[in-house]
Amino acid sequence: MFSERYGHKEVNQSLGREEMPDHLRTRIWNVFYGNTFEFMDSNVHDDISPTSCDFADLLWDKFFKGDQQSFVYMLPANRIKNIKERFFQLEWHEVYDFIEFFAAHWADPARLRILVLHLLNQVFGQERVPYRIIDNTVTPLTSEEEVREVEQALGLPEKFKPVCNHLEKALDHYSDKKDPDYKNSIKESICAVESLVQILLGKKGTLGDLIKKLSIHPAMKEGFDRLYGWTSDEGGIRHGKFNEELSAGEPEARYMLVTCSAFINYVIAKLDASGKT
Repeated sequence: MFSERYGHKEVNQSLGREEMPDHLRTRIWNVFYGNTFEFMDSNVHDDISPTSCDFADLLWDKFFKGDQQSFVYMLPANRIKNIKERFFQLEWHEVYDFIEFFAAHWADPARLRILVLHLLNQVFGQERVPYRIIDNTVTPLTSEEEVREVEQALGLPEKFKPVCNHLEKALDHYSDKKDPDYKNSIKESICAVESLVQILLGKKGTLGDLIKKLSIHPAMKEGFDRLYGWTSDEGGIRHGKFNEELSAGEPEARYMLVTCSAFINYVIAKLDASGKT
């Protein structure tokens, strides 16, 4: 922008994880209003979206814990007004809870839910928010490459459902805004790889067997063997013996989530190419 280029306005800096400035909150509200609540903002009942009304009722009851008796008798425009007032009073983390509530509870059409989440991710990128929405979860991944790998692994065919289940748990542990559990996130990421091995080779199959089957370059094989050993040996995270010096934090959990997702995608793509899946 002109103002930023010539020093008349401070260049937009990345936000901290607990920051929710007014302009960001307003832009998030604008996405919801323009794509869901706007269809209620009329006193002509024939023009009102039943889906929007149903969601507003659910939001008022389940999310805001508001008085449903008075709410259902309000004109649609007044319902929106009440929701907006509550929305602008939310704590920073509750705004992200609001987004996840929408992702989990919005009914048909699903394409509108997908559109809203896509638009919110665009806002996050433009406002330099340190979160992205992946699999209906607001998560602290911002790199497009990282997001793409995790999303691809979460979208595997039904055959790989156990793999996806572990990755979903890893993402949930990692993304918990109040009490993130990085150790269990790492465990679930590794379990996703183990599930992949069992699906492809049977219960007695090992990661080493899978790597041999793929004819992976020795240097790449050694790297993943060491990474797997870091979590699985006697002093590893899966045995609960990490000391403070080696404690698993956010960087380690993010690295394992993305790396395991990328490895899973790589294995499936390589087997697909050879016709072995």
